[in-house]
Amino acid sequence: MATYLTGRVMSRPSSAPARSSQLADLILAHVLNHGLEPGDVLPAEGKLAAHFQVSRPVIREAIKQLEGRGILEVINGRGAVVRPLSEVQLVAYFTHAIAVHHLTFRELMEARRPIEVQSARLAAQRRTPEQLEAMQAIVQRMRRNIGNADVYVDLDRDLHALIAEASGNVIIMHLVRAFRGALNDLTHEMLYRRRNRQQLERVHILHDAIVTEIGYRNAEAAGRAMDVHFGEALAFLIERQEGMRR
Repeated sequence: MATYLTGRVMSRPSSAPARSSQLADLILAHVLNHGLEPGDVLPAEGKLAAHFQVSRPVIREAIKQLEGRGILEVINGRGAVVRPLSEVQLVAYFTHAIAVHHLTFRELMEARRPIEVQSARLAAQRRTPEQLEAMQAIVQRMRRNIGNADVYVDLDRDLHALIAEASGNVIIMHLVRAFRGALNDLTHEMLYRRRNRQQLERVHILHDAIVTEIGYRNAEAAGRAMDVHFGEALAFLIERQEGMRR
């Protein structure tokens, strides 16, 4: 737990919002410079106020800003605590983009595609035997539930999340989960429900191919299989959209 403070005392901007914003950046620099980890507690309000030569309300506002960014969490009886990395803020960002800026499903899928491809490549290089076994078990369950959109969608989400976890890259893991969280299960379910049996079989063949190549530790082949999977999903989506326009 870090209870010390270092760094230059800031000059004072003319407005309280400006002071709290600048202070939030300085507190964040403290977190980064000292390698604080999730669960570490920042110094008490009074110590922060004395060090930065500002009032406690300004300290509270700065901490509130960092809490809004998902960096800190204020816990009763403990104070400001460093939060673990989470995709919550990313989900909120993508959901906001969809709702306010009318970002389309197609645009999100286009952005997600290269991340998922890299996820598969890295998973082939870094997966553990236990992770591979879990992927294989999910694919087997997917085969048994290929005609059940409700179950298949859940398993699809679990498989992609597990591949991202096996990539060993925390940023990729959270991005994959965030894209899926923003798109939501209903969208994916609709995508599956609109496919015929032959198309669903093709989707499953590609899922199986991705996991097979990850099992062989063939990074390039795993990436290609994932790329084909997303390419065909995009093609299907575009075809459906054009059909609806006609």
